[in-house]
Amino acid sequence: MPPLTQTGAATHAGDAGSIPSLVVLAVMLTMAIYTELKEKRIPNWLTLPGMASGLLFGYLHGTTAFWFSLGGLAIGFGFLFIFYVFGGLGGGDVKLMGAAGALMGADLIKPALVYTAFIGAVLAVMMVIWRKDFWTRIDQGLRRLAFWRKKGGAPPVPASPISVPYGVAIAVGCLLALAARSTG
Repeated sequence: MPPLTQTGAATHAGDAGSIPSLVVLAVMLTMAIYTELKEKRIPNWLTLPGMASGLLFGYLHGTTAFWFSLGGLAIGFGFLFIFYVFGGLGGGDVKLMGAAGALMGADLIKPALVYTAFIGAVLAVMMVIWRKDFWTRIDQGLRRLAFWRKKGGAPPVPASPISVPYGVAIAVGCLLALAARSTG
């Protein structure tokens, strides 16, 4: 089957003009938010077909589109994989960003990552404030910095970890990247 050609402003699968990829992206992100808030996880049955769909749409739109989709998958997955390795994110978040990258393409996943990082930071601060231990965490952080400068003494007791629903940040970051692209 020969690849389909696409005309107009959208030249690769992830562009804002690719309706099938946007529909799959919207459904995937909506389901990811629901499952993460309900079950505190983003399942493989959701993210892996998203990756495959993005690559398939890219293939159907031609060689260039396929490489943009593959690049988006690599950028989205690869960037968050670094944080997964150090325990900052879950594997579902990494795969969700990879799937979003495959569906959006290499051009759109880059600003989506920036927006996602900002929204994730805002969510983390909101979670700390909501838990009412913001100043305790600031104090502990400053004590840790002081501990690193001085030799001796007991290390400060670390605060309990915060669970941030990063799938929400990914969804909002992707939407902001799409909105910025359509207005630009």
